[in-house]
Amino acid sequence: MAQIFVSHSAKDKELVAFLSKAFASTPVKAIFEEFEAILKGPANAQRIVQDIRQSNAVFVLLGKYVEGTEAHA
Repeated sequence: MAQIFVSHSAKDKELVAFLSKAFASTPVKAIFEEFEAILKGPANAQRIVQDIRQSNAVFVLLGKYVEGTEAHA
């Protein structure tokens, strides 16, 4: 099964719901990780690295919410 790692803002709920629904009708496994959790915790760095290595693609969603985070400033 193919796997896609998706990094997104916690505020992008509609976009995540859309992608989840789109992936649900395919054999693709989507791994979602909130951008804010990566920056401030409680994200587990080792798990994220493993998820990315096991993925066939990495999507980084850079919308208006990510632009407003401290790391972007």
